[in-house]
Amino acid sequence: MSNKLSQYLFQIRANKFLKSSVRDTSFVNYAKAKTILLIFESNYSEKNSETKRIIESLTADGKKVVAIGYVNKKNCISATYPEYKVLCKKDLVLFEKPNQQILADLLNYEYDLLIDITANSLLPLEYIVLFANAKCKTGMQKNNLKLYDFALDIQQHLIDNELQIDDLKFSYLYDQIIFYLKNIQSKDY
Repeated sequence: MSNKLSQYLFQIRANKFLKSSVRDTSFVNYAKAKTILLIFESNYSEKNSETKRIIESLTADGKKVVAIGYVNKKNCISATYPEYKVLCKKDLVLFEKPNQQILADLLNYEYDLLIDITANSLLPLEYIVLFANAKCKTGMQKNNLKLYDFALDIQQHLIDNELQIDDLKFSYLYDQIIFYLKNIQSKDY
């Protein structure tokens, strides 16, 4: 019941925020992006070697990367750095919303690009996507909210390959997002 109530409250809060806020949005292709906010689901051990590989790849391309993940545990064991943070239950307030300090820190920075490589709907990370100050937000379409400026719809890929959403590796999502960001040309930015 609590999860359904949390989802319901998120929907209300998100719709209200999306209607009342004004964002300066533009499509930012990969070459133009200088600062990237990477959103990921942490594995339970919090090693996240695949995420770290993605961060190294982005950094090697000259991007300044901040990564925020979430693990469904009471406490985190990962060290927290300004550019890499794994959230856990102790970082949340009622209904799975990140605490005010985390959201305030998030709003202090502006990013050219937000890349969400989560396949599942995780409310703490959806709040991060909602409130992040990014010119262009990308990710996989998970619900009917317009959280992303550029959203992948991978339902046909799942059907063609007889996969469930939990079988999907986030490196696949990352590779698809980067492919499109590198190949779509825009005059927005």
